Amino acid sequence: MSPVVDSHLHVWAGKEETASFPYEPGREPPESLAASTDHLLKTMDLCKVDKAMIVQPINHLYDHRYVSAALRSHLQRLRGMLLANPTATPEEAVLELKRLVSDEGFSGVRFNPYLWPVNEEGLGTMNDEVGRALFDACGTLSLPVGFMFFQGILHRLGGEPAPTHADDAVALMESFPDTKVIFDHFGFTNKFESPEAWRRLLQICDAFPQVYVKVSAPFRVSKNGYPYDDIFAQQLNELLRVVGAERLMIGSDFPFVQEQEGGYASHISRELLAKVNGITESDVNAIMGGTADKLFFKV
Repeated sequence: MSPVVDSHLHVWAGKEETASFPYEPGREPPESLAASTDHLLKTMDLCKVDKAMIVQPINHLYDHRYVSAALRSHLQRLRGMLLANPTATPEEAVLELKRLVSDEGFSGVRFNPYLWPVNEEGLGTMNDEVGRALFDACGTLSLPVGFMFFQGILHRLGGEPAPTHADDAVALMESFPDTKVIFDHFGFTNKFESPEAWRRLLQICDAFPQVYVKVSAPFRVSKNGYPYDDIFAQQLNELLRVVGAERLMIGSDFPFVQEQEGGYASHISRELLAKVNGITESDVNAIMGGTADKLFFKV
C-alpha cells in the first residue's frame, strides 16, 4: 500500500519562535491556530499520516527560513512548496527560486495571483514577464506549480478585460508544456454554485495531461459542510472520470482544518473517498498518497 501523504498544509512559527522567525507585518496568523512544525508532526503521527507537502504560508511571505528549517530536520517526511515572488524582476525572481531549490530543499512553487502587481488601469495577469520566466524555470527544474485561485478560476485581477485565472493558466501551459501544474482545493470550484467554472476546470484537466488537482480543503468549496456529500459523492466522481486517480491528491489545509468538524483525521480519510461511486482500492491508494509520493518525493 502507498504511504499516506498530505499534499497540502502549512506551518508557521509558534509564539516562542517568532523572535527568530518573525511574521510579515500585517499578516500575523490567528492566535487560535497552532501551526508549528512540532505540532504538525505530532498531529501527523496521531493520525497515521506518513508524509506531507508544506506550502509556504502567507504569514512569512517570502521569508522561507521557517519552512526551510522544517525540511532540513525532517526531509524523509516533509517537502516544501516555495512562494513565487512576482514583485521582483524576472532575473531576481528566478535566481531566488533556484537558490531555494538548491540550497533549501524546496521541490515545488506556489503561484498566488493576488500577489501579482497590477498596471495603471488596475488590471493584472500572471502571464507577464516575471510569471513566464518563473513558469519556464519550473519546467526546466521539474518543479510543479501550484495555483492558488482563492476567488475561483474565472476571477479576473481587476475585472475585465483582464484574463481569468483559467486563461492565465492555459496560456502558461501552452507556452511551457513541460511544467506540471496543480490546482489547489478542487480549483476553488463548486459545480453547483458555479457550473461554468466547473466545466472550465474539467476542460482544462482533460486538455492538459500535466494538470493535477488537490482533493483538499473541501470545507473551502462545499456548501453542505462535513462530510461534504456535494463534493465527494458528486464532484470528485466527475474529477475521477476526467482526470484519473493518478492525478488526484488528498490534502488537509492544516492548520485551518483543525477548526472544522471532524478535525485533521477526518479530512485525510479513506472514508471520505468511499462516497465516490465505483471508486476502486487502487484509486483510493493513489489519492491517499500514491500520486503525491511520486510527484513530490520520488524526483
